[in-house]
Amino acid sequence: MLDWVESLRSLFTTEIDCYKRLLDLEGKKRNAIHQADGKSLESFVKESYHIMVEASELERIRMKTIEDVYEKEKFQKDESSITLTHFLNQMDRESNFKLKTFALELKKVVADLKDAIITNDKLLRTRKEFLQATVDSLQELSREKVYTSHKQPTRRGQSQKGAIILNATA
Repeated sequence: MLDWVESLRSLFTTEIDCYKRLLDLEGKKRNAIHQADGKSLESFVKESYHIMVEASELERIRMKTIEDVYEKEKFQKDESSITLTHFLNQMDRESNFKLKTFALELKKVVADLKDAIITNDKLLRTRKEFLQATVDSLQELSREKVYTSHKQPTRRGQSQKGAIILNATA
């Protein structure tokens, strides 16, 4: 087996593992959003940032390795930027077979990660809109006239305080 094939296979494996860790963290983020656990969510966001930096570096190394293979094996470059699909189509059948399963798994994990990120983003926006509507409603109620036993309308906040209950962990 060619050494660059083994090197790329190892890179794919490491990169897939990295993206799977990110996918796992997105699941933990989703649970933290549902439970309104802000501290855990913040911790998961920080951890995912560090893993994303690692993934970015792995992708840079993979693309550099692919560029080196293009030069070494004298593959044809049709485009200015190299794509993974184009690269796989350039290599011999045996090498393609050995790398294609890893490339497909990488694409699948990245697609799943993208879906999880979009879902979490929607959940966060929905929770934010819900909390904002609650706060707006409470503010509107605090402006209503309230009748007291003195027969004169007063505004809430002047002599009475409205009860406000918020989820302190959000």
